[in-house]
Amino acid sequence: MLTTLQTYKQALGDKLTIFNAFSREQAQKVYVQHHIKQNGKLVNELLQQKANFYVCGDAAHMAREVNEVLGQIIAQERGIDEKKAEQVVKSMRSSGVYQEDVWS
Repeated sequence: MLTTLQTYKQALGDKLTIFNAFSREQAQKVYVQHHIKQNGKLVNELLQQKANFYVCGDAAHMAREVNEVLGQIIAQERGIDEKKAEQVVKSMRSSGVYQEDVWS
């Protein structure tokens, strides 16, 4: 039986890129928000192409920081101020483009 990842890889081929973030399994901690920030241009391009944005994990820290980084990326990549970028993120949430499955 194919795993979900293998199924996506078969369907999407080289359009699928996976960024692993391991905060406990190595000396230098790598978090989801680090990958998002490092790939800000790509994230923004995908969002402008109507991609959906899903966050799953810790609500207290990770999800909040991902939300902040996403606003920073939108502001930087689109040349808008951070208040306007925050409104873009809020709009993504209200329209269902940005979804979270988080816990505390």
